[in-house]
Amino acid sequence: MKSKTILYLVILVALGLIAYFVTTDRGEKTASYKVGDAKMMDVDSAKVDRLEIKTKDGNLVLVKTNNMWTITEPFKYKTVSTLVENAVSNLKNMKIESLVSSNPEKQESFGFSSADKAEITVFVEGKEAGKFLLGNPAATNSSYVKKADSDNIYIADNIDRFTFVKPTIDDWRDRVILSIPKESIKSVEIKTAGESYTAVKDEAGTFRIGPDSTGKTFGDMLSIFNKVEAMGFKDTTLSENTAFTDVVKIDWGNVTEMRFLKLETTPVKYLMQIPGDNQIYEFEDGYVNNIIKKRSEFIGG
Repeated sequence: MKSKTILYLVILVALGLIAYFVTTDRGEKTASYKVGDAKMMDVDSAKVDRLEIKTKDGNLVLVKTNNMWTITEPFKYKTVSTLVENAVSNLKNMKIESLVSSNPEKQESFGFSSADKAEITVFVEGKEAGKFLLGNPAATNSSYVKKADSDNIYIADNIDRFTFVKPTIDDWRDRVILSIPKESIKSVEIKTAGESYTAVKDEAGTFRIGPDSTGKTFGDMLSIFNKVEAMGFKDTTLSENTAFTDVVKIDWGNVTEMRFLKLETTPVKYLMQIPGDNQIYEFEDGYVNNIIKKRSEFIGG
């Protein structure tokens, strides 16, 4: 009888220990803790008209006007709308998959240090609709996320950190400056320190510099104008008295003027300005050398 009593006591103690480990909050949770289909925010992507992304590099503000996205901070410039639409689509499809940690001491390891985290704020029809913090990538097309006022860190599916956080803020800018159809070009005037000349298209469709017809090299140069892309951007201004080293004027029904300023750097670079556009663009020497050539290089061949 006594042995049975001892056995019952052992069983009761064992059951008590099991209950303790099952019900007690042990601190950090694991990915096995499912939170269902809860969302960090619930937005109608068609109505999102402002997106703010704050990182260690500053605050990026993207605003939608007339179905086109533009950057309004930290500078005013056009962006590639599909980049922003991809981010907005991520927000719509984001799904909280699991809780991975509630331990505040673990936040940095999931990408929530001041140097790594991104604060995402979403606006719908001009009003703030939600905000959350974005940490490191968790796996393919998933990332760690959390609320700013909570220690709970989740894995969220269908959200890619790199859709929101680019290597630099400049990577949000549209690098395409000009898009001039080759077939529309009527003449190209080139002015350099050494010479000035104009290539004009005749009735037969041949470009001539004076009496001389141009060749393949000139045709290759015209193709560049189909898509002129900047290497970089300079958020500065050039004075009205700037002595540009080279000027290219393209008549394609409209007249577009590209003003180049050669910088004696290593490697050599050029700044470029288009009248009416306040942005200063940066180009590599090799790219500009495909546009600005001596008259003799464009004749024949």
